[in-house]
Amino acid sequence: MTMNGPEQDRPGTDERDLQSLLRAVAEDDETLGASPSVEKRLLGELQAIARMRRTRMRMLPLAAAAAVLLAIALPAWYASRHQTNVAEHHPISDGDAASVREEATEFFPLPYSEVPAPGSYMVRMQVPRTALRSFGVQGFGNPDATSATVTADVLVGGDGLARAVRFVRVIRNQERQEQP
Repeated sequence: MTMNGPEQDRPGTDERDLQSLLRAVAEDDETLGASPSVEKRLLGELQAIARMRRTRMRMLPLAAAAAVLLAIALPAWYASRHQTNVAEHHPISDGDAASVREEATEFFPLPYSEVPAPGSYMVRMQVPRTALRSFGVQGFGNPDATSATVTADVLVGGDGLARAVRFVRVIRNQERQEQP
């Protein structure tokens, strides 16, 4: 739109009018404020948020300590509990020790076996007989055994991850005599 007349000769008139109107609005807003009840509620909410943040920041180290404690204690508790169960299921008296021997495969590495883990321990457990095939073990153990499980030694790192497994065959004195 083109202007004719004296307004065309004054550059920036619209801009000056706009600035003076904005200044007037700003001056009016300076006198306005929140009512005392709104201000009190707003400050109360801000204080509640600040309290929650402080509480959360205090709890963070406690939660981290609890997680570390669980990460250390849980595998140790599990191992001690499992070793007790193994001892209960496989009692060997002094008289039986001479009549029992074990044969074992080499250790087979498991996923994460290359990750260092100080404080490893061994856990003896029963695993499905199909585990022998999954590791490519053939001709180990009694082929006509009726048990669906075989004995395995699992090497567990201090972090609770299984690192390697080997399969164990317990040979009693009678079995040794029957074999050629």
